[in-house]
Amino acid sequence: MKIKTLSLLLGTATLLAGTSTVVIAQELQRGASVVNRPRPELDPLGIRQGGFLIFPKVELGTSYDDNVFASDDDKEGDFLFQVLPSVAVESTFSRHALRFGAGADFGRYADNTSENYIDYFVTGGGRLDITGDSALSLDLQHRKLHDDRGDPDSPDAASEPVEFTRSGAELEYNQRYNRVVGSFGIGAENEDYDDVASIAGGNLDQDDRDRWAYTATGQIGYDLYPGYQPFLRVTYTRTEYDTGTIKPDSDGYEAVVGTSLDLTGLLTGEVFVGYLARNYDEQVYEDFTGLAYGLSLDYAVTQLTTINGKVSRGVEEGFGTTPNPRDRSTFGIGVDHELLRNVILTARGEYQMDDYQNTSRSDDFYLLQAGATYTLNRNLYLRGTYTYSRRESNLQGNDYDRNLIALRIGAQL
Repeated sequence: MKIKTLSLLLGTATLLAGTSTVVIAQELQRGASVVNRPRPELDPLGIRQGGFLIFPKVELGTSYDDNVFASDDDKEGDFLFQVLPSVAVESTFSRHALRFGAGADFGRYADNTSENYIDYFVTGGGRLDITGDSALSLDLQHRKLHDDRGDPDSPDAASEPVEFTRSGAELEYNQRYNRVVGSFGIGAENEDYDDVASIAGGNLDQDDRDRWAYTATGQIGYDLYPGYQPFLRVTYTRTEYDTGTIKPDSDGYEAVVGTSLDLTGLLTGEVFVGYLARNYDEQVYEDFTGLAYGLSLDYAVTQLTTINGKVSRGVEEGFGTTPNPRDRSTFGIGVDHELLRNVILTARGEYQMDDYQNTSRSDDFYLLQAGATYTLNRNLYLRGTYTYSRRESNLQGNDYDRNLIALRIGAQL
C-alpha cells in the first residue's frame, strides 16, 4: 500500500509539473504558491469601510461519501449538502494591523440525519508595531466542531458525532537586533467535549476529554547570510484535564535547532531536528522521550507550478475507552499547478503513523486528494475534489477505506 501510494503521488506530481500551458502569469512572489498568487483581475475587491476591507463569502456544496461511518465492513454511502457562509475583515493601516473572521458550516445528510451538524468559528487578532524592529501580536479563536467518524478518538458506540468547542489565545513578541531575530510567545487552549447519546441507549460521558493546554515558546535566530537563518527553539507545554479518575496531566518539552530557508524565492521554508519529551504526573502513563523533527518547504518549480512538503513528529492526546496518548509522525506532499489563469489544479498526499503509548495499538493512515478550482470571475468560482483515505490498524475492526467526491460553488465580494 505504501509503495502504491507513493508511486501514484509522484506520478501525479510529475504530470502536473510537466504540463505545458500558455498563460499570462503575474510574477510569483517570494515564498508564495500559485494558489495564493495575486490575480488582480480575478481577486475579490472586498467592501471598503474606513480603514478596513470586508470580504463576505458563501459556499454551497454537495458531496458523496461512500463510507459515512468509516466502517471496516457494512459500508453505507450518503449525500451531504452544505451551506458555508463566512466573512473576513482586514485592516489597511500603514502601521499595526487588525483582523477578524467568522463563519459556519451547516451540514445535512440525505438519509443519515443523525450525522447532521452545525459548526462555526470566530477568530480575531492583531499586531502592534512598537518600533520598526519590534512587534507584539495577538491571536484569538473560538470554534465549535465535531469529531469525524474516521477520528480514532471518536467512540464507536456513539449514535451521532461528538461535538466540542476549542477556544484559545496566543500572545507573541518579536524583536530584531541587527542580524539577531528573537521571539517569545505564550498561549492557552481549551477543549470542551459534550456527552453523546449511545446506540445502546443512555449517554457516553466525554468529560474525561476536557482539557487545558498552556504553552510557552522562545526562539532565537541569526541571519547568517542571505537565504539562511539558523535558529534555536524551545517549547514547554503543560496539559491539564478537568476530570477523570487518573488524569493524563503532563509536561511536554521540545528543544530543536534548525534553519529557515529562502533561496531566491524558489525554495522557502524551514527544517529542524532536536529532542522531544512528555512526562506524565501519574505513573500509569509511560513517559516519552525521543527525536523531534520537522520540515516545511515550498518549491517554485516554475512560475506555474509549486510543490510543498511537510514532515512532523509529536506526542498527541489520544482516547479510546481510556486516555491513550500516541506518538504521531506525519509526512505530506502537495502540488499546485496553474493550468489556465483561472484554472488551478491541486494534488495532495499524506501518510501518518500513530503509535499508542499505553496499548499495543498502532495505526497507519493514508490520504490522497486531487482537485480543481475554476474561477468564473472575481465574484464566482467552482471547486471540485476527490479524496481517498484509508486507515490500517493492528487492532481488529479499526480498518477502513473511504472515497469522497465534493463539489462547491462560491460567491464572494
